[in-house]
Amino acid sequence: MIVLVFGGRAQGKTEYLRKRFSLAPQDIAAQIGAQKAIVHLEKLVRQEGAASILAKLEQRFAAGDCFLCCDEVGMGIVPTDAAERRYRDEVGALLCALAQRADRVVRVFAGIGQVLK
Repeated sequence: MIVLVFGGRAQGKTEYLRKRFSLAPQDIAAQIGAQKAIVHLEKLVRQEGAASILAKLEQRFAAGDCFLCCDEVGMGIVPTDAAERRYRDEVGALLCALAQRADRVVRVFAGIGQVLK
């Protein structure tokens, strides 16, 4: 099962994942590895690019259940810097691709999860 959780910064996404899916702290990491949950995908996109992250996640999906967590970075004022706009676009495109692939998609606002899919 693939679960995608997204929402604004500091809205309780990781805590939602932890409680809802009974994840222990060691099950959660901010990198793509053997852990069940991968948080801060938006930071990984900034470091490596969305295409690289998506390719790594496709490999990770073969290993079993995967819980993904990402900040929504596309809301608010549009940056004047072209690189920042591209970054936002990349994160948005990654979220779209993952939402299509995911079995469940949840938006978290103020710690409350709204199941979209």
